[in-house]
Amino acid sequence: MCDSLAINSVEQLDRTGLSAPARVKRQQAGVVYLGPRAEGEVSSRLEIFMLDIGSFGVAEEKALAATAESSWRSGRDLLQSEAPDDEVTIAGICLASSDWHVAAKFDGRDGKPTAPVEGGAKRQVIGGTAKVYPRTDPVAIGLIESPDGLRCLLGRGHRYPPGMYTCLSGFVDQCEGVEEAFRREAFEEAGVQLGPEISIAATQPWPIGRAGSCELMIGCRGRAMSDVLRVNKAELEDAQWFTRLEVNQMLQRRHPKGLFVPPQYAIANQLIVEFATARPGRGRVGAEVFTKLGGAPLAIGLAIGLLSGLALARLKARL
Repeated sequence: MCDSLAINSVEQLDRTGLSAPARVKRQQAGVVYLGPRAEGEVSSRLEIFMLDIGSFGVAEEKALAATAESSWRSGRDLLQSEAPDDEVTIAGICLASSDWHVAAKFDGRDGKPTAPVEGGAKRQVIGGTAKVYPRTDPVAIGLIESPDGLRCLLGRGHRYPPGMYTCLSGFVDQCEGVEEAFRREAFEEAGVQLGPEISIAATQPWPIGRAGSCELMIGCRGRAMSDVLRVNKAELEDAQWFTRLEVNQMLQRRHPKGLFVPPQYAIANQLIVEFATARPGRGRVGAEVFTKLGGAPLAIGLAIGLLSGLALARLKARL
C-alpha cells in the first residue's frame, strides 16, 4: 500500500531527533520514501511513500476499510489493469521495494538484524555500520532468428500456460557479460549456437521476478548458425521455429493450434512484434511509451532515498 505525505526533504525522514530505541522502532515499521510526485515537468509538493502495513500487524480487511473503493491486486494483475500508468509505476516500485526489505531483514554475512536507513534506500545493521543494498537480478532474454532470417525461435517452460511460447531467457551469471549469457542460454536450452553478432535491443525493469526479487530484463537479438534444435527437456517443455505468418497469428490469438505469446506489457512481446513486422528496433523498445510519472524522471530500485535535486532514471514498469 502506498501513501502520499508532504515533507520538505528526505532529511526529515532520518533526522527526527528521536531517541535511538524510538528511531530503531520507527525504522523497522516499513516506511520507505519513494520521491516527489511530478505534475508535468515540475515536481509537486506531494511526496510518495511506501508503507508495509504487515509490519504494523494491520489486518488486510481493516486496511481496505480505511479507503474507499480499494482492493488488493497482485503485481501481474496491476500490469494488465486499466489503472493510470503513474499509479502502476508507483505500485511496481512498491512491490520491488517491499519484497527486498522483507528479504533483507538480516545481514547475510553475520545474521545480525538490519533496519532501513536514508529513507529506505538501503538497510544498515542495527548498532553497526555494515550496509545492505537493494538487489536487482539481470536476465538475458532474446529473439533468435534462423540462419536465413525467416523464422524465429520460441520456447515454453514446463509451468507456462497451455499454448504460450516466448523468447528464451536466463539469469546472467557472475563475471558474465549479457551477450555471453544469451549465447549460453540458447545453447543450454535449445542446443543452438549463435553467430558472432549479438545486439542488445532494450531493457525493462521487472518488479515481479521469478526469484521473488526485482529483475532487469535485457532484451537481445541474435541469429542461429544452424536451424537444428536439441531441446533440453530439463529446461524447456518445447522449442520451435516459427515463421512470421505463424508469429502474427500468435500475436492475434488466431493460431490454428491455439498458440500465443506473452502480452504487450512484456519485453518479450515487443521483441516478437519487431520480428513479426520485419522492422528492427531503434535501440530501446517502445521508448516513447515507457511509463512516466507525470512526465518527470522517477527513481527506480531503492536509490530513491537520495532524490533531493537529482534527476534519476524512470521506472519502465510496463510497455
